[in-house]
Amino acid sequence: MKNPARLGLGTKLAFGVGAMPEAAAQIAFNTWSFLFYNSVLGLSGTLCGLAATCAIVLDAIVDPVIGTFSDGFRSRLGRRHPFMYVAPLPFVLAFYCLYSPPSSLHGLSLFAWLTVFAVLHRQAMSLFFIPYLALGAELSTDYRERSIVMSYTALFGVIGGAAVYFYGWTRLGHVHGGSAVRAGYPGLALGVGIFAALSMLACTRLTRDQIPRLIRATPARSARFGLARLAREMRGCLTNRNYRMLVIGLVCLSVVIGVHETLDSYMALFFWKLPADKIRAFGLATPPASILAFIVTARLHGRFEKRATLVAAAVTLVAAGALPIVLRLIGFFPSNGSPALLPTLMFSIFMAYGALAVVLISVLSAVADVADEHELTTGRRQEGLFYSARILFGKLTTAFGHVVAGLSLDLIGFPAGAKPGEVGSDVLLKLGLLVGPGAAISGVIGVFFYARYAITHQRHREIQAQLAVQRSPREAAVDSSAGEGVAAPGPAARAVSPL
Repeated sequence: MKNPARLGLGTKLAFGVGAMPEAAAQIAFNTWSFLFYNSVLGLSGTLCGLAATCAIVLDAIVDPVIGTFSDGFRSRLGRRHPFMYVAPLPFVLAFYCLYSPPSSLHGLSLFAWLTVFAVLHRQAMSLFFIPYLALGAELSTDYRERSIVMSYTALFGVIGGAAVYFYGWTRLGHVHGGSAVRAGYPGLALGVGIFAALSMLACTRLTRDQIPRLIRATPARSARFGLARLAREMRGCLTNRNYRMLVIGLVCLSVVIGVHETLDSYMALFFWKLPADKIRAFGLATPPASILAFIVTARLHGRFEKRATLVAAAVTLVAAGALPIVLRLIGFFPSNGSPALLPTLMFSIFMAYGALAVVLISVLSAVADVADEHELTTGRRQEGLFYSARILFGKLTTAFGHVVAGLSLDLIGFPAGAKPGEVGSDVLLKLGLLVGPGAAISGVIGVFFYARYAITHQRHREIQAQLAVQRSPREAAVDSSAGEGVAAPGPAARAVSPL
């Protein structure tokens, strides 16, 4: 007999597609926004970092509002899908405008344009992505199946990000002047926006058949929403020790990721001195890494605890990001122009993104387990709030990474509007120290906190067994009051993990 907590391949694929737009937007913004505004338009690195930080902080503040509101939303399309349908059009418009500022803007007016449209495109993406992640936690109650579902998220996310990375550098390579002129960026932004919007719509439409199986909002969740209640509920999330360990670990790794993704285009162009047609090859290294992570992560979670997988992957991620730069600084790495340089860098990217995919799968799966633990202790099902709060802290710290990157460009004297080959060796040395060993320090701290996560296979079995008993009388009461146009939870919402 088929386990009702297990999902069909079509559902997993449809859900996985929804990871592509957020990854595409993040990769595009982190790869080209600083390069475009600082190197092409001449805006200072500090103002670029400040604009990105304002956008991320405002986005992070709104995320829990979206998550909490979707937790309690009731409609014939369930709790999550209405938000997912609304997001695509405003995202396309905002992302295109981000890379199409009027040529008359300079200084503070250019900074204001960057800030406004950085805020708007991130808000539109959050309107889709927060309910999307919460939907993933609802699709199955099975400990290992959740890891498989989140593996599809990581797989499609990396594929989406790699596709945009390859597309963007290819497009810039075909423009006269390449990445150093503004002409190629509006078309790049439009392509990214349309790709992201179509992915959102495809995921939303193709997962609609799952709505009757999902846990619906209980009447208690329709209570008046307010900031005071939101603050109380977020504090309630953070009282969970396992959730705190995941959040702090994510905060530390987000600094590493924020610095790397903001400055990797500078490293490629100025430190490694690669042309655009070779930089785009980095995008080819990430899909195989993601496919490998997709294949092995759920198996690792079946054989080992999620904590052990998290720690090993985080260590690999930090080492793969820092080691090539450290080896170059001490003279044990292929020289610029060497035939071995590009393959060696691609291997390090393969390792880093494979490890990052394993970390993301493990964290997303673990947060779903924490949501079960929270429901057991509080009686409230709040996947949206848990995922949005996790993303809030991650975004706040990524914003700090952008601030560090922007300030550092100015502090090390990196010239605005610089062309490859025009930056002094002393400045490049400081850039390497920042992106390599400097960023790695925060990652090492994150590993320590991931090692303290404590929900095991056995503990999850106990939680699911107790939830099955706890939910039965509550679901009976909700079913007796059905009449509000929303289907009652199906077998997937009630199933006990057989593991």
